[in-house]
Amino acid sequence: MSSLAISIENVSKIYRLGEINRSQFFGDVRRWAKSKFNPDHTFGDPETEAEQEPKAPDLFYALKNINFDIKQGETVAIIGANGAGKSTLLKIISRITAPSRGAIRINGRIGSLLEVGTGFQGDLTGRDNVYMNGAILGMSRKEVASKFDDIVSFAGVEKFIDTPVKHYSSGMNVRLAFSVAAFLEPEILIVDEVLSVGDQQFQNKCMQRLKDIIKDGRTVLFVSHGAGQVRELCTRAICLRKGEVICDDEPNKALDHYQATLIEDGEAYAQKTVNDYISEVIFKEAERPGDEVVKIISARILDESHNLLKRVKTSERFKVEFEYEVSKRGNYLSPWCTVCDERGNILFWTADTAENLRGEETKAGRHRTSFTVPARLLSPSKLFFSLGVGDAGTSAQARAQAPNALSMLVEDDLQDEAARGVYRGLIAGFMRPKLEWETQ
Repeated sequence: MSSLAISIENVSKIYRLGEINRSQFFGDVRRWAKSKFNPDHTFGDPETEAEQEPKAPDLFYALKNINFDIKQGETVAIIGANGAGKSTLLKIISRITAPSRGAIRINGRIGSLLEVGTGFQGDLTGRDNVYMNGAILGMSRKEVASKFDDIVSFAGVEKFIDTPVKHYSSGMNVRLAFSVAAFLEPEILIVDEVLSVGDQQFQNKCMQRLKDIIKDGRTVLFVSHGAGQVRELCTRAICLRKGEVICDDEPNKALDHYQATLIEDGEAYAQKTVNDYISEVIFKEAERPGDEVVKIISARILDESHNLLKRVKTSERFKVEFEYEVSKRGNYLSPWCTVCDERGNILFWTADTAENLRGEETKAGRHRTSFTVPARLLSPSKLFFSLGVGDAGTSAQARAQAPNALSMLVEDDLQDEAARGVYRGLIAGFMRPKLEWETQ
C-alpha cells in the first residue's frame, strides 16, 4: 500500500468570470465551432483557451500548477491570505469540484468540513443526516450506529436530533457537521476555518478532538489563519499566494512567508487607502457633538513634529488631541477616548483622571486636551478613536461623544530590533507592549 495519502500533480483551476448572457452564449458557440474545425482547440477547456486566447479578459486562475504530496499520518496546514486559493484547493481534494488541469490521487476515505452544514440536506433531520453522511463515506448503518451517541453528545444537539437541520442555528450546524466528520473516522480529515463559527468552548473541544485524531495516525489537512493553531497541530505548512505555492516547509518558515505576503499586500493596500483615514476633524458649530454643558469642537492625530498623521509604525509614538467648549459652570468634567480596531474590538480606554479635575469645577470656555500613545504598544492594525467628555465623578455620565471621529493605520516595523530582536515573522495579539524583562 502506498505511503501517500494525497498526491497533487500540476493542478490548476481556471474560472471564466462574468455572468451568463447572450454574448457569452455566442462565445461558447464560437469556441465550439473552433473545436469542430480545429482538433487542436479543446472546447470548454479554459486552460487551452487561456493559452490560445491569452487576451481573454474573463479567465481567472484560482490555482496554478500546484504540486505536493502528503504522507499518511501527516498533519498539514494550508495557509494564505483571503483569495489565495485555499478553499478551492480543499474543494478539489474533497472532489466537490474538478481541476481544470492536473491529477489528484487520494488513498483513503475523506471526511471534509468546508462550510457550515456542508453535505447536509435541510429537510432531513439531524439523525437522518448523520446516517446519510456515513453512507457517503462508505460506512454501514451498523458502523454509524456505533458512533451515533458520541456524535450527538459531542455536538450537544440531543434535544434537536430529530428536527430538520434547516431549523438549526449556524452554531448547531457547525457543531454537528464537525462531530460527524470527526467521529465517523475517515482516513483523511479536511477541516476549513469554519470552526471559528463555534463558541470558544466548542473550539477548545474541537482542538482536543483534532489532537486525538492526529494521535490515531490519521491524515489531517487543516486551514487556519491562526498561527498558534498551526504551530500546535501541524508538522508542516503549505503557504499559497494568488493560487500558487510559495512555501512548503515546517510551520514557522511557512508562517514567515505568510506574514511577509500580508505585509507586502498591506503596504500596497495602505498606499491606496491612506487618504481614507481621518487625521483631523473640525465640526461645524451646529453639528458639534455634546449637550448644553459641553461640546466637542475639533480633533486630530499628530506626530512628534505636530504634523497631521494618518499612518505610523509600531516603533513610533503619536499624539491624539481634541478641543471642547464648556458652556455652563458648576460641572466637573473629564475627557476620555476609546480606541478600537477595524473589527470593533476595544483595544483600550483612556481618560484624564487627574485629581484636580474631580476637585475643581471646570471653567467655562475652550479646553484643549491630549494624550500620547507610546511607541511599541500596539500591533499592526487600523485604529478608530472615539472621543468624549463626561462627568469626572463616580457616575461618569457622558455628555459629549464623537464615535470613530479619527482613524489611522499602524504598520509593522520589521527593523525594530528593540522590540523584535532579529525575528521578522508574525507576532500575534492586539497589543505589543515593550515590557521590562530581567533574565538571570
